[in-house]
Amino acid sequence: MKFALLGADSDALALALAVARSHEHQLVWAHELGEAEAAVRAAAPGVQIAEYWEGLLDGSLADVVIVARAADQEMRCEQLRKLAQAQVPLIASHPAVDSMLVYYELDMIRQENHTLLLAYTPDRWHPAWRQLSELVQGDDAPLGTLEQVVIEHAAAARDRWSVLRHFVRDLESARLLCGDLTTVAAMASTGVRSSPEATNYGALSVQMSGPSGVLVRWSVAPAERRESARFHFICTRGKAALEAPAGEPWRLEVQHDADRPTQTFDAAEVAVEALARLPDALAGDVPEELDWLFASRTMELADAVEHSIQRGRSVDLHYETPTEHATFKGLMSGVGCFLLLAGLVVLVVATTAVNAGVPLADYWPYLLLAVLAAFLLLQLLGFVFPSSARRTEPPELSKRS
Repeated sequence: MKFALLGADSDALALALAVARSHEHQLVWAHELGEAEAAVRAAAPGVQIAEYWEGLLDGSLADVVIVARAADQEMRCEQLRKLAQAQVPLIASHPAVDSMLVYYELDMIRQENHTLLLAYTPDRWHPAWRQLSELVQGDDAPLGTLEQVVIEHAAAARDRWSVLRHFVRDLESARLLCGDLTTVAAMASTGVRSSPEATNYGALSVQMSGPSGVLVRWSVAPAERRESARFHFICTRGKAALEAPAGEPWRLEVQHDADRPTQTFDAAEVAVEALARLPDALAGDVPEELDWLFASRTMELADAVEHSIQRGRSVDLHYETPTEHATFKGLMSGVGCFLLLAGLVVLVVATTAVNAGVPLADYWPYLLLAVLAAFLLLQLLGFVFPSSARRTEPPELSKRS
């Protein structure tokens, strides 16, 4: 397959270099490389370094486009929208942008245009997670039923967006074992004003739970020289601890009865593993590790963390798959409520105007009737959507209480 590279964060660059080194694939096009241009040229001497990204829209340059994070998020959002609408297959570094709403918007475009849109989180492909899955999942799991997951993430960057990105990436991996999380309670130290700007995300602590009954706790650990995530899995018959330092070997320690075996994993070629699954994904068999809707729901968890801090209480999520028809129904519900309230105001104002002798005020019932009739006719637009979309659940991306 032929690949193109749009941007060059560390994850996207590693995946692109794995493409260049492989015998089955080619890196043929690149844009927005910055300081990574020399490394890309060395790995793929024949690569075309383009001045403009719009050449990707015709879909003939490459079979798959690798999309990196960018400093200009508005531009990246617009690029992702246009590429998805043009049905260009995409694999994007996750989180590609910081907005949950953009993720769900892209998911709607993906479903309606039948576009291949994949979320790439390298850590999820690490062999340590396959080992953990065998230890804690299934009726005959050696460690029994998973009850708690405790995650500590240590990093030098402790600003709002850096912390939330670490949260998203850690939860992407943990959710493979604990399933969906629907209740979120977050705490962080705040200043006098309760606002995102006044919140110290370096002291963030989050508790989550879901239908599986697994309790998940995530917190920011004290800053260290190297970035590292520590996962503790507490089960009914034992526990496991996974230390995952960035760019270094991972270490898994399992405690079961009197045994405490430890396994060290050398730096894994996770990009090679992801590339091996891409042909199946192109054929429609998308693994959970790449699923865009799965990634969107993790972004919704990060959004719920901020809502929980601002409101000072837990937040409940009800995951639903948004569609254009569901959005239309939500809009019509809102307009209908507005018309009911506006009708009461018009009734009071119009009757007062009639009693005051205002010219043409007597015609107000006909005007109100015309507006309501137009609103009812708008409901017929619901039949424009495909029958499958009309059977989808209603509109909200999430319901919070």
